[in-house]
Amino acid sequence: MKKGKIEMIYEMLNDPLVQEVLFNIFEGNEKGFEVIDVLLEKGETTEEEIAKELGVKLNVVRKLLYKLYDARLVDYKRWKDEETNWYSYTWLPTLEKLPYVVKKKINELIKDLEKKLEFEKNNMFFFCPNCNVRFTFEEAMDYNFECPACGNMLQEFDNRELIRDLEEQIKFLKNELKNNPFLNLK
Repeated sequence: MKKGKIEMIYEMLNDPLVQEVLFNIFEGNEKGFEVIDVLLEKGETTEEEIAKELGVKLNVVRKLLYKLYDARLVDYKRWKDEETNWYSYTWLPTLEKLPYVVKKKINELIKDLEKKLEFEKNNMFFFCPNCNVRFTFEEAMDYNFECPACGNMLQEFDNRELIRDLEEQIKFLKNELKNNPFLNLK
């Protein structure tokens, strides 16, 4: 990768929204960011070299590389060692695709939030104050408005705050998609 591209990718990696999406891709494993750093530094390397440089178990590096591969942020070349008959992999970053990956993930999140919002707006809810469990109107009717766990009477649940929170999250994410400089690269 060209020097200018790498600098732009490092800037992108410092963006909170981009970091959040990557953190989700790594399923909470912060070592994923270190794997990206090694890939950017070396350009092309083996999983063994990454594991050695980071002092991390090989299977941890492999899992993170596969997650990055599934997100289309790395690619690999496979070759066979003629002596051992084993396959080896050389990994290389394709992080120029990062804006598209982040956009896709954010759009998926917006879609999920919009479904939840629709559900909240189109249903009436009840809850048990003892067990702190929420039920739809239909579920509450099936239980004769009594909590199935403790027998307490169910109370109506006001979900206006939940609706407001979902609307704010959707608005924020749509605004980020529109105005985030890293997501609007040509």
